[in-house]
Amino acid sequence: MTDPLAVLNAIHQVLVSAGLHADLSLPTIAVVGSQSVGKTSVLESLVGRDFLPRGTGIVTRRPLILQLQQVRQAGAEHQAQSEWAEFQHCNQRFIDFNDVRREIEAETARVCNGSGVSDEPILLRIFSPTVMDLTLVDLPGLTKVPTGDQPKDIARRIQDLVKKYVANNNTLILAVSAANVDLATSDALALAREVDPKGERTVGVLTKLDLAEENGTAFEALAGEVYPLRLGYTAVVCRSERASQSGMTFEDALKEEHDFFARQPRLQPLLSQCGIPNLAQRLQFLLLNHIREALPALRTNMQRVAEKCREELATLGDENLEKQMGQGPLLLYLISCYVRHFGDLLEGRVGHRLQDPPPAKLIGGARIHHIFHRVFAQEILQFDAFTGLSDMDIRVAMRNAAGPKPQLFVPEIAFERMVKRQIQKLEDPALQCVALVFEELKQLAAQSEAGDLQRFPGLREKILEVAHGVIRRSLQPTNNMVSNLIRIESEFINVDHPDFIGGLRAMSCVQETRPESPPAVEAAESRQPAPREADDVIRLPPVPLIVTPAGEPSEKERMDTELLKSLLLSYFTIVKRKIIDSVPKAIMHFMVNSAQESLHAECIAELYKSDLVAQLLQEPEELRQKRRSCEAKLAELQKAQDLLAQICDAAAGCA
Repeated sequence: MTDPLAVLNAIHQVLVSAGLHADLSLPTIAVVGSQSVGKTSVLESLVGRDFLPRGTGIVTRRPLILQLQQVRQAGAEHQAQSEWAEFQHCNQRFIDFNDVRREIEAETARVCNGSGVSDEPILLRIFSPTVMDLTLVDLPGLTKVPTGDQPKDIARRIQDLVKKYVANNNTLILAVSAANVDLATSDALALAREVDPKGERTVGVLTKLDLAEENGTAFEALAGEVYPLRLGYTAVVCRSERASQSGMTFEDALKEEHDFFARQPRLQPLLSQCGIPNLAQRLQFLLLNHIREALPALRTNMQRVAEKCREELATLGDENLEKQMGQGPLLLYLISCYVRHFGDLLEGRVGHRLQDPPPAKLIGGARIHHIFHRVFAQEILQFDAFTGLSDMDIRVAMRNAAGPKPQLFVPEIAFERMVKRQIQKLEDPALQCVALVFEELKQLAAQSEAGDLQRFPGLREKILEVAHGVIRRSLQPTNNMVSNLIRIESEFINVDHPDFIGGLRAMSCVQETRPESPPAVEAAESRQPAPREADDVIRLPPVPLIVTPAGEPSEKERMDTELLKSLLLSYFTIVKRKIIDSVPKAIMHFMVNSAQESLHAECIAELYKSDLVAQLLQEPEELRQKRRSCEAKLAELQKAQDLLAQICDAAAGCA
């Protein structure tokens, strides 16, 4: 079978049967027109039979893929046997075309609710000695105003459905317009122009030419003078409803149409563009050419869809794996795959294997690195050494450290108290870092997928439960270690650290930064004179419950405060660097590496039990059905590819 149209029809049947008609757009002719322009009459005239539903309002509510196939002429006594119809959805041959109409109505009602429309097609094949090999798609008639019980948005729904078919470049548009109205108002031509603005794949059909005025635009359009289309126009005069009811046959209608055009002087140079027979020949010629042009792209698209289907099938797992391995080994294999994938995600070895990873998005262990070095480290570095610590707090600490004696130097005990207080403030962000990594590990455990593990949701849920338990048990030891790191730093203040500024250097820095000023006389702390008794005995005032340094600080106090702040800043910077380095190390050892190392053994201990294996390896029926459907689609696609190869191999220049 190398006839391109016959092969394409066979491919169409395969794709509709497999539900792939929406994924692959085959070369076809879509019939578009408003209600009452004679679209149904044109299609029935091409077939030579009354077979389409008729009535008021929207009659065509589902796309009808109409495949016309010419068969060998039978004798008069066998005419009924040489003309029949078949539907894709039912295994039955229809001889009576009234039954064809009723089947279309029944199949439409089965899918469409009430007066709505559906984009699910009906595929109808008609075999007759009087038709030309042709494939057409009859689409619902365009409308503007809903009538009766039609949905309020019916016009938009129909237009969206029609555009879905005609927008594809593989579709030729048969735009049917009535010749007895101004073509500027033609809905079919307007919609065709939206998707085909240059008119390169639109064929115009002018109906009711017998009702057109002599000075109308129909004759000019037919001659290509107005609304030009590269594929041109064809004029037809179809059998009217009244003539049909009066018993006029299609043969009589074709003869009457021929006689009408023969009587029109203006149409004599354009007779090749007039009549149903010429329209059929023209459409067949255009469709065959269109098929040949579309073959390379069609083969590429079919390969793309097949590859996508194979990828989907791969994600559904190998059904034969259990039979080949046995349940116990399969369970061990799946656990090992999960643990290995978990480790690969942590180590950054599977980013390239993830399905469609979004660009510029960190995954797995890279997110933990981001927490350590972009979240935690930056927060610690930005933490001010004097947060919650005022100059007054420092003065009080220095006076308290000196006790009853006047201080000669900055008391070391005041420095230690201040720096310990600030170091302890680092514990909260450090524990927050632990919590962030903990949540990240749980997310990573949920993201870890071995291909066949998806087949067994029960097993996956149990593995995830074990993984979360392993991670959760590492949380408290990690928190304890991180808290100990903070406690270690606050328990021993190493003023001999090589990076510590020290007292002399700190004093030098303070003096360099202070402006020169004349010696200041220390101001006595402001207080009221002690009250005197009448006998001049001095009485001291009572000491208040809370005592704070009063008055402005002396120059020495200012110097000591600046010196202590310099020492505090230097040492706190050292501690921050150590915490930024040690906290991630503790988290990696006590949580990340610990979870990774113990996960496999924990899964084996919890799940590899004789009473659990069969239960864990239960595959949902929905997944089995999905796999069977995918396998069936792939088989049908292979059939379609084999069919396409027949005409591709015969067509010159087709890769």
